[in-house]
This record gives sequence, C-alpha cells and structure tokens, in this order.
Amino acid sequence: MTNKRIKGLEFHIKVNDYFGTLATILDLSRQTLGDLVRERKIANVIENQVNDLMYLQNNYEIKPKKNKRK
Repeated sequence: MTNKRIKGLEFHIKVNDYFGTLATILDLSRQTLGDLVRERKIANVIENQVNDLMYLQNNYEIKPKKNKRK
C-alpha cells in the first residue's frame, strides 16, 4: 500500500467519514448493474452492505489499535 493511499485512509478516518465514503462508492457501483437476475442479486447484497456501512457511519468510530506499529 502506498504512503499516499495510507494518508488518504487516515484522512477519511480522522474526519469520521470513512464508512460513508465507502458506502457511497459501493452504491454508485450498485447503480451501474443491469436487470439480469444475477445482477439484481448482486445489487441486493451491495445494498445491504451499504446499509450496514451507514449504520456504522452513524454509530461507530475507527480508532487505531494500541499496539500499532508504523
């Protein structure tokens, strides 16, 4: 993982929007799926995960582990 990517993750965690950002990205991907039965099943799974992420966004924070090494 690049240092730039780590900094981006740390920024989203710091401003408490990581779960919401991830939910948005997944939901945009979900919206590109078509109407085939398989695609609808995948869309439903993604929709459930988006709902889970929004619950986490509204109720939890990400904190570093105490024994984290850099």
